[in-house]
Amino acid sequence: MSNSYYYNNGFVYYSPFSWVLPVLAALVIIAGGIALYCLFVRRPNHYQGTAAKLHDVLSFRTLYGEPLIKLLYCITICALTVTSVVMLFTNFFVALLIFVGGNIAARICFELTLLLFRLCRHMREINEKMGPLPTPPEPPAAQPYYAAPQQPAAPQTPAQPTQNTIPPQQ
Repeated sequence: MSNSYYYNNGFVYYSPFSWVLPVLAALVIIAGGIALYCLFVRRPNHYQGTAAKLHDVLSFRTLYGEPLIKLLYCITICALTVTSVVMLFTNFFVALLIFVGGNIAARICFELTLLLFRLCRHMREINEKMGPLPTPPEPPAAQPYYAAPQQPAAPQTPAQPTQNTIPPQQ
């Protein structure tokens, strides 16, 4: 005899309206995304106050990646340090490896990530200093293409016999 009881007899009841809420949520999400795009991202920034800040955030003129990466680095360093202190009581060498190697690896990874963000920021500054690109000059009017006249072929003259030919015998 088994100690387990079968409470489920194989019949599962699904409400016929169980799909309504996810579909409605998806429609609201899509409509909200389209509304934000049409109201803020597609149009030029002629708003003031909070709407102007929202426009800059949604059109990626204001970048928050660099401060978030710095915050994430601080959280990662704290997590690695706490993990290594907890590991001291179970495995000293693993704790030492996490404390030293983990912190160095995290620092290198986050520095490379910040390097990309700073590169982007400096490129934006250079673009702002350069101003708009000058318009390229108009190409010259297209000249009609005429094929160069071909030289007439030189007439073929038969080859002259050479002097070293053997005279016919009689």
